[in-house]
Amino acid sequence: MKKPFSRREAVLLLSLLTIAGALFLLLFLLRGDGGGEWDVVIRYRGQTVARLPLEVDTEYEFECEEGVNRIVVRDGAVFVERADCKNQVCVNHGRLLPADADVDFISCAPHRLLIVLERRDSE
Repeated sequence: MKKPFSRREAVLLLSLLTIAGALFLLLFLLRGDGGGEWDVVIRYRGQTVARLPLEVDTEYEFECEEGVNRIVVRDGAVFVERADCKNQVCVNHGRLLPADADVDFISCAPHRLLIVLERRDSE
């Protein structure tokens, strides 16, 4: 009966798996767990209307001519607790965390509102 891998093939496969694992770990560590200082940036019609520190639990009531959104910062995440728009996409989005900051945001299109996370400038 023939072995599925020769010794040389097994060593090569194990080496490739080790290198792939090390690269994955390196990328995970470089991306981080969202540590550091982050701000919740609230934009209305493209203009920044509020900048809230992510590490401080806050409730922010945003009112505009289109409607009202209640934005909550809690436990290192931000979410829209309540909105008076019809579609409720912003409410159903859930929590926005620093780990998702590169690719994710909360948007309330009817209210022309955008919520993003940005790293705070070190000064």
